[in-house]
Amino acid sequence: MNTTYSRSRRAVLKAVGAAALVGAAGTRRSFAADRIAAATFPGAWETAHRSFLIPAFEKASGGSVNLMPTMPLEIIAKTAAARNNPPFDVIVADEGSFAVAVQEGLIEPIPAALLPNLKYLPAKFVDPHGLGVYVSAQVVGIAYNTEKIKVAPTSWNDLLKPEYKGRVGVVGFGSAVGPVWLTEVAKMRGGSETNMEPAFAYLRELLPNIGAVASSPGQLATLIQQGQVDICAHYSNNVGDLQAKGVPVELARPDTGWGIVLTSMHVVKNSKEPALAAAYINAALDAGVQGKLADAPYYLVPTNTQVPYSKGLQHYARNAAELDTFKSIDWVKLAPLRQGYIDRFNREVKV
Repeated sequence: MNTTYSRSRRAVLKAVGAAALVGAAGTRRSFAADRIAAATFPGAWETAHRSFLIPAFEKASGGSVNLMPTMPLEIIAKTAAARNNPPFDVIVADEGSFAVAVQEGLIEPIPAALLPNLKYLPAKFVDPHGLGVYVSAQVVGIAYNTEKIKVAPTSWNDLLKPEYKGRVGVVGFGSAVGPVWLTEVAKMRGGSETNMEPAFAYLRELLPNIGAVASSPGQLATLIQQGQVDICAHYSNNVGDLQAKGVPVELARPDTGWGIVLTSMHVVKNSKEPALAAAYINAALDAGVQGKLADAPYYLVPTNTQVPYSKGLQHYARNAAELDTFKSIDWVKLAPLRQGYIDRFNREVKV
C-alpha cells in the first residue's frame, strides 16, 4: 500500500486522460433526503453489494441507496467532471483509482467518529492520511477451465504455451487486474511500474493465443462461462462467483506468488449526505457483511479482525499476516502512466 501522494496535478490529469470526458454529460443528479448514490464495480461486486451491504446499511441507518456499477477510472472521471455536484456520495476504489482520487482532491477525510467499526481494522487497512479505509482485498491468480486444462498452470509464462492458441482471455490496464498481472510479468523480465516494455513484449508473444479482449473483469468472467476462453489472469471473487454457477474453473497460484488488490471506500467531497455516506462505509466494515463476502461465492479478503477466514478463502491465505507476502504494485508510480498504458494496450492488443 503506497500512499505517497507527491505527483503533480498535471500528471494526475494525464492518468485520468481522455477518460475524464467520459460521462461528463448527465453526471449531475438531484439528491433525495436519506438516500445516497454509491459507486460499485460491475459484475460480482454489484451482486454482493446488493445482496449483503445495502440491506445491512438500510437496516442500520434507515437510508436507501442508488447503487451505480461503474469501472474504477470512470468513477474518478465522472466525479472529477461534476465535483460541485458529484454523481456519488460514496465511492469504491482500487488502489490505482484511490491514488488518482487523492491527487484530484475528490474525497473527504474519513469521519472516524461516525465509523464505530473502524476499531476492528488493523492500522495497515486505514489510510495514514485519513482519506479512506480498506474494506476488502481481492486475490489475483491464473483462472483456468479445469475440464479443458488438466494440469494446473504454475506461471504467467504458461499462458504463452502453443496449446492455448486462441484460448487466452485478457483485460487491459483499465481494471486493476491488468496492471497487477502485467506489472508482475514486467518485473519477471526486468521491468517495473515505470518500465512496461517487457510486459508489452510479452503481450506481443501472447497475441496468437489471445482469443478475446475483455473490457472488464466481469466481462472476462462471462467469456469464461460461455467457453470462449479457458485461461486468464483473474480475481478470486470472480472465480468464486463462476464456481457457484457451476462453471468448472479454478484459480491457480503463479510461481511468483498471488497478486493482491486492496479495495477502499471514500466519502466524496461535496456530498449532500456525508453522514449517510459514512454509515454506508461503516456497514461495509461490519463483521457480518464482511463475513458473508469472505465466504462462497465471493471470497473477498476481510479487513475486519473479527471475521475469520472462510474455508474457501484459506485456499489463498490463512490470515491477514499472510497477505503481506502477496504481490502488490506501487500504484502511485503507475497512476500517472496508466492512461498511456491503456491507450497503448488498446492499440497493440487486438484479436
